[in-house]
Amino acid sequence: MKKLVTIFLCLVFVTSFSQEVKKRKITPSQIDAVFSQWDTQNKPGIAVGVLNDGEIVYTKGYGLANLEHKVPINTETKFHIGDLAKEFTVYALLLLEERGQLSLKDDIRKYMPNLMPFPNPISITQLIHHTSGLNNDEVSKALAGWKIEDVYTREQAYAMIRNQKKFAPNSGSVQRFSDAGFMILEDLIAKISKMPYTDFVTKQIFAPLGMRNSVFDTEGEVIANKAQGYFPMGDSFNNSTMNRHHTLLSDLYTTVGDMCLWAKELRAPQIGTEEMVKKFNKLSVVNGEEVEEANLALYTGGHRYWNYRGAKKLTHIEVAGGYASKLIRYPDYDLAVVVMGNDGEYNGYAGTGASALYIEDFLDSNPNESEKIASKKLSKKQLSTFEGDYWDVANHSTRKIHITNDTLRYFRTSGNESALVPLSNNSFKMLTWQDVSVSFDTKANPKTMEVTVGRDTFHLIKYDTNASWTKNLNRFTGTYYAEALDTSYSLIVEEGKLKLIHPRLEPIQLDPRTPDLFTGNRRYFSSIAFERDSNAIITGFQLATDGIEDIWFQKEAISHESLIKTK
Repeated sequence: MKKLVTIFLCLVFVTSFSQEVKKRKITPSQIDAVFSQWDTQNKPGIAVGVLNDGEIVYTKGYGLANLEHKVPINTETKFHIGDLAKEFTVYALLLLEERGQLSLKDDIRKYMPNLMPFPNPISITQLIHHTSGLNNDEVSKALAGWKIEDVYTREQAYAMIRNQKKFAPNSGSVQRFSDAGFMILEDLIAKISKMPYTDFVTKQIFAPLGMRNSVFDTEGEVIANKAQGYFPMGDSFNNSTMNRHHTLLSDLYTTVGDMCLWAKELRAPQIGTEEMVKKFNKLSVVNGEEVEEANLALYTGGHRYWNYRGAKKLTHIEVAGGYASKLIRYPDYDLAVVVMGNDGEYNGYAGTGASALYIEDFLDSNPNESEKIASKKLSKKQLSTFEGDYWDVANHSTRKIHITNDTLRYFRTSGNESALVPLSNNSFKMLTWQDVSVSFDTKANPKTMEVTVGRDTFHLIKYDTNASWTKNLNRFTGTYYAEALDTSYSLIVEEGKLKLIHPRLEPIQLDPRTPDLFTGNRRYFSSIAFERDSNAIITGFQLATDGIEDIWFQKEAISHESLIKTK
């Protein structure tokens, strides 16, 4: 027995020593150094909180919460956290399920009869995982002519949702981010709990966890110690105006300390259960299967996966309205870091830098060292056969292949391109943070390119903006109506360019890509693909972009004589 006790004590010592090796002891000055760029007296700033081994070991603010009044950011400063608040919506639903008041498998129409016209069942889980088939409401609003400053009520949002019912894909089949789904979930929680959603979360989550600085802005009320959001404008800043009618969801302001308490609940639940947290950290489901645990994979709680130098990092990020927040959790190392800022720009890299201080001894030492590739030597003439502009069919985007210093490069946008290393006469490996391969078919007409990322392969087609089919743009002109949006656009030719006209929007210039397909020069007009009948007469177009199911625009009928002229 004495020998067993000795072995046990040795094991305890080894385990403790191993943990000590993995988790460094960090001084305040080391953390301050990570956030030094915000430690000023004349600019917006940032706040940081660290939860290590279940204890809040560090909270501090840097910079100003309000530029006009020179109010510094401190540990009590409240920031708008936007999308991060969805974590509390999910946890509230899990609490109600734990109490037997609902099941996440339930059809939402069981509780929301005004959604009954939808032909397909939509479960609570599908709303959480963004697989309900509902369009991204921000995209739908923009396409329908709504402007960001417009008042957009819940009643109007529900009307737009119901208008989509005939065009929604089968629920569960596509993952598409939509605040509309979480608006429905907020109303569901209120209906079942018989109290406003904000009251339920405050009483059932914030209060028992001691999150006393977490406040919902429900009626534009005064919120003490609230940071003003800003947008950078050259060397100065402009105020951000947070209008509660810009969003369908409840606006939440909170502190880094309170978010550390929230991370503590996800580490060792007090108001919930281990089973609830397990569900919260479960990968989302698409087409009946869990998504692969790869970078940016979505979990039930709304957070995402990232492989950070060999460590499993769970993150939730928001950058909107002049604010930026990030919650980082490393479940394998009992560590969480939260950062919140008010300068309108992404600051998550600083949170990652602070967390790396604690687990540096565990992380891969050379994460950016390029692996040695057995490359094939190709001449500049051989490489030139791949140059040109390519259209990404699935992602509705343009990519350019060009040569710089005898190296073939894959260009996305300015400052965002990757070198291609030849593996054979027509296949390449892309030098990037992911395992990406690229192959070309120069014999195809038009030439094609395939880009493979993990399990996914994307097909791109080479295009020519001066191709013969682009010479007669008048055939595309007319008025087009979208029932799903209840709005119309006119197509005109102006200065040799095809343009979409809407009474509430700036004109959208359409640039040709592949035959009968154009892309717009403004956000959300990614792909305009015209369709023809058996007589080659244009009947309408499909508008495709991220966040929505393709929307059909029917061309309004014109006279037979006009049809003949535009064939």
